[in-house]
Amino acid sequence: MAQALDRRRFDDGRYANDRRSRRRDRRQRRDVLLRSLRWFSVIGWGLVIASIYLVSEAKPRATTFFARINNLAAERGWDMQLMYYVYWMLFGALVLGLLGIVINLMRKRRKSDELYFSLVLLSIVSISGFFWVITL
Repeated sequence: MAQALDRRRFDDGRYANDRRSRRRDRRQRRDVLLRSLRWFSVIGWGLVIASIYLVSEAKPRATTFFARINNLAAERGWDMQLMYYVYWMLFGALVLGLLGIVINLMRKRRKSDELYFSLVLLSIVSISGFFWVITL
């Protein structure tokens, strides 16, 4: 008669001794929050780039040679209506960046999980731009 196999010797993670000896990665795939981090980064950087464009449109125009010759009036101040939009776009980018960092830190449990450096950089850029807009 054949001897039955001792099931405790198999290292397939189904038994208590196997779970204590080494940790298995039982995640099937990344959850919705981790998959959304890339979109937080893309949308946040899109808001920062759009706000840079709006700042370039809102800044006062330099007086050109043609304007001086023809005595044309040059704008002397910032377009504050466009700067209002810049303010809220940078605030939205800041919220997305900080929310993404919080989600990333809460879900980063293993050494193989990465920290999204893009979200950290997005937060730093949007904070500095946000405070620059406030000081205008």
